[in-house]
Amino acid sequence: MSFPAQVKYIVLTLLFVVATVNSTRTTMDILKSSKRLENLKGEVNSLEEKRAYLNSTLEYKRTDEFVEERARNALNLIKPGEKVYVHPKVLGKSIERQDTQTQEKEKPPVQLWYELFFE
Repeated sequence: MSFPAQVKYIVLTLLFVVATVNSTRTTMDILKSSKRLENLKGEVNSLEEKRAYLNSTLEYKRTDEFVEERARNALNLIKPGEKVYVHPKVLGKSIERQDTQTQEKEKPPVQLWYELFFE
């Protein structure tokens, strides 16, 4: 082989290596982009599900049924002409709980530690 032929083969080999490296980089970029695209599609799906849930919740909260339930439970309101009945046992239990809580608060700290570890 003559000198110019060797240079020709070296140049062709270098071009082949450069082309291989570039195609490998391009392939890796495509793979990364496809993974990112799949992740974004999953995120879009989850956000669409969340949006549908929030829309259904919003529609429910705009109904008269929800407003009435909220007014009765949270605000303790009643309709005109209704009477409220309180069950005495329920009222008694809540009073008993308050009494036991005040008794525990009145105990000295040493007694509370003793009860914690030895009872």
